[in-house]
Amino acid sequence: MGFDAAGPDPAPALTAPIYSGKFIFLLAAIFLAYANISVFFQFYGYLKTLPIAPEWYGLLIGAFSAVSLLVRPLVSPFCHAGNARRFLWIGTAAAICALAAYSLAESFWSLLAVRLFHGLAFVVLGTALMTLAVGYIPKDHSAQFFGMLAIVILIPNTIIPPFLPLLLDVFGGFPRVLLFFSAVIVLIFPLVSRAGNPDQFLAGQPEARRLSWADVLEDLKNPSVYQLLFAMLLLYSGYGLVFFFLDGYGRSLGIGHTGVFLTLATVGEISVRLAGGSFFDRIEKTRLLAGTLVGLACGYLLLARVPGETVFFCLGAVLGLGWGIAMPVFNGLMFDVSQPRFQAFNTNLGMQMFQGGFFIGPFAGGAVVARWGFSPLFFMCAVLSLLAAGLVLVMGRKRQG
Repeated sequence: MGFDAAGPDPAPALTAPIYSGKFIFLLAAIFLAYANISVFFQFYGYLKTLPIAPEWYGLLIGAFSAVSLLVRPLVSPFCHAGNARRFLWIGTAAAICALAAYSLAESFWSLLAVRLFHGLAFVVLGTALMTLAVGYIPKDHSAQFFGMLAIVILIPNTIIPPFLPLLLDVFGGFPRVLLFFSAVIVLIFPLVSRAGNPDQFLAGQPEARRLSWADVLEDLKNPSVYQLLFAMLLLYSGYGLVFFFLDGYGRSLGIGHTGVFLTLATVGEISVRLAGGSFFDRIEKTRLLAGTLVGLACGYLLLARVPGETVFFCLGAVLGLGWGIAMPVFNGLMFDVSQPRFQAFNTNLGMQMFQGGFFIGPFAGGAVVARWGFSPLFFMCAVLSLLAAGLVLVMGRKRQG
């Protein structure tokens, strides 16, 4: 379902492609790509089975995202609607090879090499997918759009972690589960092919051309952009700490089936995004973000001193509500403050902050757990969330001023 940008009724035209069959195929490809991350929920436990010293676990967990932190800014300016599918083919093929390569890596150096290569593959794949998706964003509904997109990204977190123990039994170990997923993501190729030629249906996309380094510097001189990026990095660092260390923390408290925590959190995220809908775009975004981040900080503090299993799982749902509001509103606000020619680039930078948080959080968290245990991690999460709230408020006051 396409639309004529020059037609007399631009609002319906901008909205139509979201519900097109082509975009559904693209969403399915995004779902499979982000299964790359969800399958690593028990990666920390797998590392304990290898002849690798515990002090290196944080680095091995975070290496995947460190690549994104370094490489995505270099890749994103070159990826636009005209060449995004070519980037996507390369990234998907590399991700398939990377997932298969985990079966061959058991030492620190070999596993580090695989993690770095996998991170590079995901940078290329994720950048291409987000570049394609940005063309569908309706005017004045950016947060609602990112909420819908985030639901698709989060569904793997709902489905995969609780079933990982079963998959480990069925396939006979974590490396073989990754081999299975390497076969599954082959489906990205036909799905994106069915989505068609992006130049034919991303009519809302700004001109398809690469950004020059002068363009990038101009964009990053916008205070709202770099303040938002740093605040997003703080949010995702806390989220990464919870994601990678929750299983070990729960087990240290004698709580089993910790994947249910993440399932409840994801259900909370999806529910608030479905219920919130256009409300996220009607309310002043900086106030909504700041209040949500303060609420998340309170949730993290409770998690650090959780009294029992019931409260543990309830906090999963509560934190999920906070993440469900904060993440799409951050992305929507970034879209709103960006010039049209920088919107795809800044969306990819926002996704880079997700990967950056998944590097910084686990990298610091591994050292903290090795020395002080799990509880201090969640005090760290609270501090990070409060710092992010402060940045958002400062940015909001500058915009209003």
